[in-house]
Amino acid sequence: MRSKVQAHADFAPPAFFIPSLGLKGDLSPPSCTLLTPSMALPMRSLLTNPDRYLRSFRLFLEKSTEHQSMREFMERQLPDVIASIGNGKSTINVLSIGGGAGEMDLLILSKVQARYPGVAINNEVIEPSADQISKYKERVAQTSNLGKVKFTWHEETADEYESRMNAEKKSKKWDFIHMIQMLYYVKDIPATVRYFHSLLESQAKLLIILVSVT
Repeated sequence: MRSKVQAHADFAPPAFFIPSLGLKGDLSPPSCTLLTPSMALPMRSLLTNPDRYLRSFRLFLEKSTEHQSMREFMERQLPDVIASIGNGKSTINVLSIGGGAGEMDLLILSKVQARYPGVAINNEVIEPSADQISKYKERVAQTSNLGKVKFTWHEETADEYESRMNAEKKSKKWDFIHMIQMLYYVKDIPATVRYFHSLLESQAKLLIILVSVT
């Protein structure tokens, strides 16, 4: 099963395009096809059973080239994406939406560190799975050269994060926000992208990665 990474980095807000979602410009919802009961049967979402979801996701990783494709993107294209996010800053604020067990997050952070050696990084993670957060923390503990990185984990979904920030009347700005394979699980994709886009600093970037299997 061959995976193809579709990535978008926001260079010129607010107009951008995510091919697999049909999002462009004002982020109006993509077109959709109506399925009648005779055309499709209801399916129980994997998200209702976190353990089953994680087992299914691990099986997907074993059978696909998803991680290989993303790693290639991180190595070849990410350095250009982050080239200006930390210019003139003493601390770079990074927000990971759906950070999972941290494998891709730590790769991203290594690229930020390479571009801005010695600069402090504040890395906050939004992840609803306690099991994934535990694995993330284990990975951090086993990784060297993270002395300049401060980690904060929030066990919540993207929607819950937005609701909490609104309730607390906070709107913290970020230098780099990445959303890797998480837009499949939000209630309103355009609204979610629009909200996190609004949290970007002037030179910041929003990176969205989706994987299509061909």
